[in-house]
Amino acid sequence: MKVAMVICSHSGNTLKLGEMASAMLMEAGHQVNLTQLVSDPPLSESKPVGANAIRITNLPDVSAADIVLIGGPVWALRPCPLLLKAMADLSPKLKGRKVLPFVTHAFPFAWLTGNSSLNTLRKLASKAGALVLPGVVLSRSAKRNMSQYQEAADKICALVR
Repeated sequence: MKVAMVICSHSGNTLKLGEMASAMLMEAGHQVNLTQLVSDPPLSESKPVGANAIRITNLPDVSAADIVLIGGPVWALRPCPLLLKAMADLSPKLKGRKVLPFVTHAFPFAWLTGNSSLNTLRKLASKAGALVLPGVVLSRSAKRNMSQYQEAADKICALVR
């Protein structure tokens, strides 16, 4: 299966999860194209901007992908603006395509911003006509450890079929 993985990562947590899932998917025989999004100008949590003010410089072409995995962090209780911009820009190419969103957040429980952010991404993908998969939330406990990343990567891989 051809997998397009689109990542927004500022602290490195989402990228780490994406790289783990990507390696596991490739081991299982899938072709994975992982893109870490870049914006101009670069985004900063201390100087937030709306999604409409963002220009993505490396948005991948997902038209050949069987499934699109799109993930990023939660900022200010919602998906980061770069992730929302990517969803908007990719929207025309998502119709009829499987989409699996995932988010990382700093709270210890998924219901504290993780689930609502994931649902926002799911709704955007659904509006685009995508076949939306449940998605995955990686929450932070006192300190994230590799087993939490592994568990989240396992969930992502189990949903890619």
